[in-house]
Amino acid sequence: MLPAFVFLVLFKFGAVAYLIPLSMIDWMLGSTTRKFVGLGNYEKMFAAPEFWNALRVTAIYTAAVGTASIVVGLLLALAIRRAGRLQGAYQAAFFLPVAATMSAMAVVWRFIFDANIGVLNAVAVAVGLLPVDWLQTDHLALFAVILVGVWSNMGYAMVLFLAGLTTIPRELHEAAAIDGASAMQQFRAVTWPLLSPVTLFAVVIITLRAVQTFDSVKILTDGGPLGATQVLSRLLYRVGFQYFDAGYAASIAMVFFALLVVVTLTQMRAERLVHYQ
Repeated sequence: MLPAFVFLVLFKFGAVAYLIPLSMIDWMLGSTTRKFVGLGNYEKMFAAPEFWNALRVTAIYTAAVGTASIVVGLLLALAIRRAGRLQGAYQAAFFLPVAATMSAMAVVWRFIFDANIGVLNAVAVAVGLLPVDWLQTDHLALFAVILVGVWSNMGYAMVLFLAGLTTIPRELHEAAAIDGASAMQQFRAVTWPLLSPVTLFAVVIITLRAVQTFDSVKILTDGGPLGATQVLSRLLYRVGFQYFDAGYAASIAMVFFALLVVVTLTQMRAERLVHYQ
């Protein structure tokens, strides 16, 4: 227990504790001079349009990926439950994006979205549409990044919902059917309420994954065009590892940490609305 406790303190709580004083220092990585600026880095951050843009893009990305992944994952789980002997094959096919390395898959998606040789434009031309530059057009670039995010998370939600569906007693559906309830009525009265714990868990996990997304954005668009896909993690990377402004990057990291805490606290409060049978 002691090594695990030491590891937790040093690399979890220690890192967060170190960020607090670091965010109050004006320090460039490699420089021998440091200057205490108090809340100066935070004032600089809140006055920067690029920070608010990154926060807005992160909020849009998280809301879109979280909602779509949960809905698609639930629909996939319900459909696979009726697939009979092919359940295993479908589960493996849809769970593959979760197990795959996101950075490698993002490279594949970049070729799919390519304006000249991409599959999407080939299909668009085949049906009579004009080709578009998916990754270099503002709204299309964000849509492309969100699409990849949904693709990589829907399998995770599907597996969670499948596990939740197996815990619902068949007798409840049989009793509802005897009472004349339709499939939709059975879903609303039996399935959905009993899936609420799984839904809450899936929402929290996928929200945390979406807030922290970095590799797909870095490879697909690198935050462009003109900041249209600049999420908070990409801005943190740029300030800390391209501009080497360690103090300013630490202040952004503190906001990032605060967002994750808010998601966790929201989960704790939402648990009161969940049905645990």
